[in-house]
Amino acid sequence: MRISSLLTTVAGATSASAAVMRIDATAAPWKWTVTGWSAGCARECHYDFNVTGTGSSLSRPPRPSFKAYCSGEGEGANYRACTALEETETDYLVLAKLLPNNGTANGTSHKPQIQVSVKFTDLDVASTWWNYTGKAVASYNQFVAPLMNFTITPDTIYGVA
Repeated sequence: MRISSLLTTVAGATSASAAVMRIDATAAPWKWTVTGWSAGCARECHYDFNVTGTGSSLSRPPRPSFKAYCSGEGEGANYRACTALEETETDYLVLAKLLPNNGTANGTSHKPQIQVSVKFTDLDVASTWWNYTGKAVASYNQFVAPLMNFTITPDTIYGVA
């Protein structure tokens, strides 16, 4: 079973018996740092990068620090689980995917849009989990440009208690 199907099933089962909470992303800002971005298209478009987030026990909800390595292929493909590169004070899962291609503009090649989702157990209430999701536009830089670094700011936040 793909991780995205598993998360959908778990989220559906959990939300049926629990309260879903949404938070305005501007009320709980969090920036993630993407380093070593490399992406290209041959038969299929692919990517790999590291992503980190600095935790804060003062934010509401409190957030863990995380660091993960992500790689995958296929624009519009399902989320791929990233590999956690450090242990933190709570369980977390990082997922990434390339969003579908929106075509070319004026004959120039399109730019990839990466979407990252971080799910973690609340640092104060173990029966609650949170999911932050954000996206960024990058470029297909493999073989033609150096590795890229940029930030992703989550634009969707929800939790289940």
